[in-house]
Amino acid sequence: MQNATIIEFARQLLVIHGVKASEEAQVHERICVKYGARHTAETWRSVQAALKDMKGNCLH
Repeated sequence: MQNATIIEFARQLLVIHGVKASEEAQVHERICVKYGARHTAETWRSVQAALKDMKGNCLH
């Protein structure tokens, strides 16, 4: 996924799951790792990073 797409996906995840969005992304990442979907797991890690950035930006 491209960076802009990851950011948009993270925003949508935040709207749907609220404060639990990061937990949801972690669950999906672990499932992908478990089943060997390394590329998809990396995408979920990128989503988690985008969520963390969004949280940091809200604090400033």
